[in-house]
Amino acid sequence: MPMVIGKEQAETVFNRYAWERRDAVARRDREALAAVETGPLLAENQAWVDLLKARAGWAGWVDSFGRPEFFIPAEKDQQGHPRSFAVLSREFAGSGKSRASAVHYFVQEAPGGEWKAAAMSWVNDRAAAPDPARTNEVGGFRLRDKEIAAPVRDAAGVVTLSPTAAADREVCGKYAKYMSFSLPDGEPVSEHFVPGVLTGGVVGDYNRLGEGLELVDKRVSFEAAGGELPVVRLADGKSLVTCTFVRTDFWEGRKATFKYGSTDFGDVGAVIGGMDKWWRDSTVRRSVTVSFEVPAGGGPADVVGSNAHVARVLSAEGTPK
Repeated sequence: MPMVIGKEQAETVFNRYAWERRDAVARRDREALAAVETGPLLAENQAWVDLLKARAGWAGWVDSFGRPEFFIPAEKDQQGHPRSFAVLSREFAGSGKSRASAVHYFVQEAPGGEWKAAAMSWVNDRAAAPDPARTNEVGGFRLRDKEIAAPVRDAAGVVTLSPTAAADREVCGKYAKYMSFSLPDGEPVSEHFVPGVLTGGVVGDYNRLGEGLELVDKRVSFEAAGGELPVVRLADGKSLVTCTFVRTDFWEGRKATFKYGSTDFGDVGAVIGGMDKWWRDSTVRRSVTVSFEVPAGGGPADVVGSNAHVARVLSAEGTPK
């Protein structure tokens, strides 16, 4: 059965991406990133390069991935363009023991065009080992403890996409609505999501965000961003859906000014011009990626990986004192 890309070619695409991304970040070359990334992932990493430039002398950290597993759909399941495939891989530093896999989504926008990485998330795809030192945080993502089931593939290795992908992707809009509220009025419980540290726990973190709510009005707003990514059917009948968002934090002083005086907002401080400055209002945009396990036939979705709590800054601006 013809696939949207051959495995050898997919491996070449992935290896080129892994190498050129590391090199581009090391050289602080945002244009070189555009040769191997697109969409929200490109915007996020170009903003990160700008931040690294602002933090002179700070090397930063770039993940190094290996042992990839390719999940490539059949051509019949992705007729026309854009086309896409997914890759699960592990950090070289923990490739032998890690439970966690990075999930990269590669997209080809037009026939003959370059394949570029459009999104990246993390999931636990191995059972927990009896290791009390293990962690469910990796690469800026918090992960659900329970592992996902294996993606479904046929004997030839072709991945099975969800036949209800459009309905599965509705989780993106539901999550954006769930995560948009004025602080501290976020509702931790939602009929659309399984309760836990990656859902209600994040809402609670936002509700407690910073201090001085009596002096500063704060609101967080999520908006779905980027194109549609492939929805992979898992062996337990559920679907793995990854969504990208822009999170916007709005702060406005109530006849008062404020500053980013906490390490929680260090990235904002670097972008906005320093943590020692006072502001009347600010608008900070962040890049968020979340992976969900969506049950067949409906029911609450479960977040399996999310960086919503430490999302990277895309831009920051404000009205100075």
